[in-house]
Amino acid sequence: DLMLELIAARHGAALAMQVAGTFITARRAGSESQLAAIATGRRSGGDPRVAAAIARMERLIDQPETAARTARAIGVPLRRLQRLFAQEIGMGPGQYALELRLQAARRMIIDTRHPLADVAVRCGFSAQSALSRAFAARFGQPPSTLR
Repeated sequence: DLMLELIAARHGAALAMQVAGTFITARRAGSESQLAAIATGRRSGGDPRVAAAIARMERLIDQPETAARTARAIGVPLRRLQRLFAQEIGMGPGQYALELRLQAARRMIIDTRHPLADVAVRCGFSAQSALSRAFAARFGQPPSTLR
């Protein structure tokens, strides 16, 4: 956690998120939203509109929605939300939502024995094949290799 905090402070939240995604780190109890906290800067007073969007993404992780719908739900124009995400995190809201879902899937694959089809549904993918494609594109290997 300290390493990720230092990376975020010195090099930005986007790099901290990439590092967190690259390494499987031991997680403290109660830190289920570690990546989101790093990305939004909640620990250092990030924009509350970005935090609201991310909280919504986390809450609806099994029912992903478009960035436009998220923006409407939190009362921010889509273009403004995109700019805020770019400033705060270094990526757009859609890209962040996918990263959040992939990180959740990765944790679930490593930490549980749920079948990959169940992991896919719980993380908002339409099918196991959709999860496998996105996972391999992001992590360079299919999810089955983590078992």
